[in-house]
Amino acid sequence: MTLEEKTKFIEESKEKNYLFISPRIIKGGATLVDSYEALELYESMDENTKKFAEKEIVNLISNANYNDKEAKDYLNFNLVFCGDFDDLPNDVGSPIEFIMENKERIVAVYRYVKSTVQREFFIGFAQSETIYNYGYIYLSLAKLLEEFEKNSVKYEIDTTEERFTPALYRDDTATRFVISYSPKKEIEGEKGHQLKKVRKDV
Repeated sequence: MTLEEKTKFIEESKEKNYLFISPRIIKGGATLVDSYEALELYESMDENTKKFAEKEIVNLISNANYNDKEAKDYLNFNLVFCGDFDDLPNDVGSPIEFIMENKERIVAVYRYVKSTVQREFFIGFAQSETIYNYGYIYLSLAKLLEEFEKNSVKYEIDTTEERFTPALYRDDTATRFVISYSPKKEIEGEKGHQLKKVRKDV
């Protein structure tokens, strides 16, 4: 894209009324590209999705194989549906089903801690707080889930309530995925065990 095209794309993107979608809420006000930095994230989404998937898959499979049992991990995303309320059906039904059926139109925004700063202040007595500086990665949800499927990694949306997180710090727009992988030895072992059981009964 030329400079003019990039400028126009950012301006047009600011006008988009995209939606945050999660198992708990559908909310307006989501914007994907509102700056040059965000445009770079958007343009490198396919490449970043592949790299992100590879890292998660390799770590998960190596942990499962090393421990010789199923390995699980949790991934938190803010899911942005590239459409507005007019694009939703009259009956959305289950938000989880809607997410899976519309994954091609969903960008998964992954947030990670880039750096932290400790700030000291005095209110009655000396106190400190940690300030987090976050970085973001834009991922194609459809391509991410496709990579998991290709590598026998199971995934599902976790609907467990975070009971121990205070309401003030709970992000209702966040969606947590559980990914898991069972080593082949364990799967084969289960099959062998079942066969032995059948022979015993006969």
